[in-house]
Amino acid sequence: MASNSKDDLLAELSKGDAMHGWGAMLSIGRDRFNQLLQDRFVEAFATQDFIVPFSGEYYADNNTEKVVFANIMFGPPQVSFRAASGRSARVKLSMELIAGRCSMIAEYPGEPAFLRRSHVLQPGMGFRFEVTVDLQVVRSRNADKGQLVIDWSTVSDPVCNLAPTPNAESTMGAYLLRQLGPQLRNWALPVVTIEFHFGYSALSVVDFTVVAQKAPEGGGSGSSPADDGAVVLLMQLRGALKWGYAPAGWLYLLPSSGAGKGNYGASLLVSKAWAPLMAKFATDVLSQVVLPQKHEIAMSEEYKQHDTILFGDITPGKDARILQPALSSLGASRDKQFTLTGTAPSEWSVRNLTYPRACGDMVAGRYTASAIDKFASDSQVVLVTAKLTNSPDSEVRTALVVESSEALAISPRVVLWNKGDPALTLTASDGEGISWALEDGTTDGFEAIPEDPRSVRYTPSAKDEKVPVELLRIKVSRGADSGYATVVMIKYSMMLQLEPFHVSQMPPSGTQDFALLDYKADSWMLFGKGTLKDGVYTAPGAEPGGPGEVSVVVGVAYGLGGLAVIEHGRNSVQQMATQQERWKALNRFEVLRNNSNRNKVLANGLQQVGIDVLIETNSFEGANGTVWDPVSDQELSTLQLLYEDGSPVYVLPAGADGLDPDELPEEAADQKWAVTKRRNVRYDYFPVSAVQAEQDSLLAPIDARRTVTFFVNALEAEVRKFKAKFQDHNNGWHYSDLKEGAPGVLELQGVQVSPPNIDDYKFEPKRVYTHDGSNHSNGDFFNYWHYTTDYWVLRAPGLEFVRARLAYASMMKWESELIDETYCSYTGFAFIPRRDPDSVSPPSGITYGAELELLVHEEKVKFEGLDYGFKNHESVSTGTLLLSLDRVPNLKYWVDTEHTEYRKVLDRPLLVTLTDNYGNAHHLRITFKGGVDSRNQLVLEGQ
Repeated sequence: MASNSKDDLLAELSKGDAMHGWGAMLSIGRDRFNQLLQDRFVEAFATQDFIVPFSGEYYADNNTEKVVFANIMFGPPQVSFRAASGRSARVKLSMELIAGRCSMIAEYPGEPAFLRRSHVLQPGMGFRFEVTVDLQVVRSRNADKGQLVIDWSTVSDPVCNLAPTPNAESTMGAYLLRQLGPQLRNWALPVVTIEFHFGYSALSVVDFTVVAQKAPEGGGSGSSPADDGAVVLLMQLRGALKWGYAPAGWLYLLPSSGAGKGNYGASLLVSKAWAPLMAKFATDVLSQVVLPQKHEIAMSEEYKQHDTILFGDITPGKDARILQPALSSLGASRDKQFTLTGTAPSEWSVRNLTYPRACGDMVAGRYTASAIDKFASDSQVVLVTAKLTNSPDSEVRTALVVESSEALAISPRVVLWNKGDPALTLTASDGEGISWALEDGTTDGFEAIPEDPRSVRYTPSAKDEKVPVELLRIKVSRGADSGYATVVMIKYSMMLQLEPFHVSQMPPSGTQDFALLDYKADSWMLFGKGTLKDGVYTAPGAEPGGPGEVSVVVGVAYGLGGLAVIEHGRNSVQQMATQQERWKALNRFEVLRNNSNRNKVLANGLQQVGIDVLIETNSFEGANGTVWDPVSDQELSTLQLLYEDGSPVYVLPAGADGLDPDELPEEAADQKWAVTKRRNVRYDYFPVSAVQAEQDSLLAPIDARRTVTFFVNALEAEVRKFKAKFQDHNNGWHYSDLKEGAPGVLELQGVQVSPPNIDDYKFEPKRVYTHDGSNHSNGDFFNYWHYTTDYWVLRAPGLEFVRARLAYASMMKWESELIDETYCSYTGFAFIPRRDPDSVSPPSGITYGAELELLVHEEKVKFEGLDYGFKNHESVSTGTLLLSLDRVPNLKYWVDTEHTEYRKVLDRPLLVTLTDNYGNAHHLRITFKGGVDSRNQLVLEGQ
């Protein structure tokens, strides 16, 4: 099946069972899965949940090369299936280095140190940190869902292709992994969520696992056919007696969608046993799947082979509010229009992640990048935020812009090349429509690399053999855009050490003293712009040229030379200092009640109490007057909530509904309090009297203030005190309790939960349907009707039920246990949960248990009377549980076989756990009334 055609796949599926014991298989293609990863990556910046840019250095090649990183920023994780086995969830995962600088310096024993190459990183250059890692399904009983995440604990085989050789790639990868390890362990990116809390019908997913599958040889498509493949979710559906298994080989379920259109983005294979129950295009199965930013899986084709296969794609849902472009790059002073699907946002904002004031302007969604003289670094990352509504707790959508001093760039920006060295590989930040040449237009020595349109091989050639150094200025062009790099061609060995041997950013009119390390220089030589006198170099006063402009200083003693490379910057020292200057002192660092009248939380692990951490900086006198500089997003990413003794409060993992003692990891098994930045809208706060908000004293403009809201859960009825800490731009830690007289410590109280009483509930029936019979004068409203439907409504006055968890969804009871019995009663239920904005919509109408649905489809039963709609224009009220009780005369008696366990489930009472709007659990039992005519009525009991 190398062609990966749909016809070939359908032919294979027609041969028989392809499910290997699973109820359904959902396949998501590589490009679509990577888009979901990017969506999660970008939206996490709204809560400062990102990998902090880092700087550092290490030695490679037996300590002969030093690699120096500065402010390295990583892009979104992206997966490759080129090594996927189909029997595990192990994939290649990479993150592009999208901003920062990297210098590689040679330091051989007994020889002078010198710069080998210098990189200024931008998106599109393709320099990636890559690892092998497992995808993992994390299940949350409390939240009733499973989430597909990256299991960072399984990382192996780190490499980074910024390094020049395979061995160096492994060394660089290992170093980056050591630096990122602590951050990665706590960095959860839930990509796909399947919600289980509606999982009672036969097509409900009750669990799932994942495998990674490589596309057939020659059958890949999309952005990188060689890396193409699928994430396959193997779904266990309600009613299955056992899990499926992983065979030696799977069918690849994402065939070509047509000539030149690439492969389908998604497919769903449903078992023959469950397919007859499926809605058109499997909307009932797919509605349980939650994707980032309200994307949906939409099927457009359906084929009934032995099992049923559906093909489609991932598209924005009707309620999606997507900010585009999610990740982009801009040259200085360039602009880009951002759009938000749906209604226009109530507010736009932009800020630099590291230097908050160093960003451009946003007007009506059009962002204009900073002018070059406003840059704080060669490349800087700006967060774009669109607030959806005017509400204080409005949802937001985020996007990232990487601003660079040039719209088109070359890497390496500077490289030293000795005559006779191998050809250089130069890479542009974009490969579309580019051309390469020397600055004077010469194209000799350039060789295209067909498999990588961004890159070119270049073999320098000398123009003047008499000079020891030549500067070859490389230019890449695309229309009006151009980028530059400089090759420093060394023709004679440089045996002496010149200090400093590398100046990474020389400002206009800047000066630098150079000196040979062990000798006094007899003479000096300058190659490039500027002036040099007695070892003192002075840069040109105006801009020395575009990015990548280099000057080289050579000091000579006793006929031997020492060399230094100067990289010219385009901003003056004062300009750079103005943009990089940060706050000096804090005016306020306070831990406050989110509601000034509320400091209590029920100790049930689900209810939350809000804490506002307010950080306000003092002004300082900068080069251009008074400056108010706020705490940055990078600094806020280090903000932690602490107990009074300084130990950290346990942070809920992504997707957790609350603090569940049965789901805590071993190292956190004794935790009684937890914190998250996500408001759980299912549960109301502890009730307090209304209070007017206090007027805050504005000692500083709002631009100097940042407020982060934490939400705290408790499992103990105790009083605890909390404070906060964060790390500043100088790596110093600040603690909220150290400012005298300030509210830096907050006291919260966990409140004991009172157990409910059975008398607190009302459980009452309402007759909604009758057929074929009549009410008897003796008051019997059941036995003289063949068909009746009663809706039993369970409520708790003063409370709302916001979540319902049933062990099973249906009961049934025949009039007798005779083999030819047909008179039967059965139940279903309806419930409207309170849900998160991103959660799936609940099914409408009546839900029946999978065991009942499968039983009535058995050949010996063939009952078609299950009514999924509400009768008599009734509906279920929010905050209540409705149970339907149907009595029918024509449902044939059933005895389980060795392959079925329907009666084992349906003969049991309903065990129901209802959670109210304050997070308290109500454990109840509903069964048929005992005695004569027991199938006619229901009874509520405590568990």
